[in-house]
Amino acid sequence: MILIINNDKRMNYLSEYIRDSGMDLIQYHLDSSSFDFHILKETHYLILPFGGIAEDGRIASTHLYLTEDVLRHLPEDCVILTPIRYPKLLKLLEVVPRKYEVIFDHDEVAIYNSIPTAEGVIYHIIKNTDITIHQAEILVIGSGRIAMTIARDLKALGAYVSVTFRKKKDEARLFEMGLNPIHIDLMRSDLHHYDVIVNTVPFMMLDEQDLTQVRRDCYVLDVSSKPGGVNFKKAEELGIQSELALSLPSIIAPKTAAYYLFRFVRDYIASSEKKGGL
Repeated sequence: MILIINNDKRMNYLSEYIRDSGMDLIQYHLDSSSFDFHILKETHYLILPFGGIAEDGRIASTHLYLTEDVLRHLPEDCVILTPIRYPKLLKLLEVVPRKYEVIFDHDEVAIYNSIPTAEGVIYHIIKNTDITIHQAEILVIGSGRIAMTIARDLKALGAYVSVTFRKKKDEARLFEMGLNPIHIDLMRSDLHHYDVIVNTVPFMMLDEQDLTQVRRDCYVLDVSSKPGGVNFKKAEELGIQSELALSLPSIIAPKTAAYYLFRFVRDYIASSEKKGGL
């Protein structure tokens, strides 16, 4: 049996895909107040939602709490499917060991998910700037799977796109794509050139000193996970428009994003059962 926690449209659509596929599914919703321990004991897969888990265990946008007691009521062979490595989850698993799988560690999920993320970036740029993307000078911080899709789509719209890199292989890939590679250590000396800066790295990339080099009319968009990689307080003080845009796929295209997740869940469960798992 699969237990899923629905806290946004993406998770609701994912539940529909799982249910329609014929798999046994129990759903918890925004108004669910607590877990049923009898259901937990029958759960083979627990699918956690997006948005994070607070230090007290509260699951984002719900009234549910993930606690040691909840984990203890899960079967020892239960698998927890989590979007990312939530720190609170990892702490709980140190006390109550259960197998877990990080969904976005899998390239196929992250790459598919980058498509609605990139469309969300385009939407935010159009909405929050007074210029066209065509011929805009745009910096994308990061050269991972999401950053590559964002950079490619912005270039396709006629932007002059620079992308930061650390590894030589990433520099070569960026060059091959017709993008402007810039080493992360040289990024800070060039910040004043850009109309738009998009950060994809979930670590501090634009601190107080960096932001003093950014133009006041630059739009800074952070699409990494909380707390983001931008000093938003300093940006506000400087009059720079900045924004942390979380869960863009769920906002821009929740049905499509859910289908990408469903394919992973379906294939993962099928593979586990084939190997003699659940």
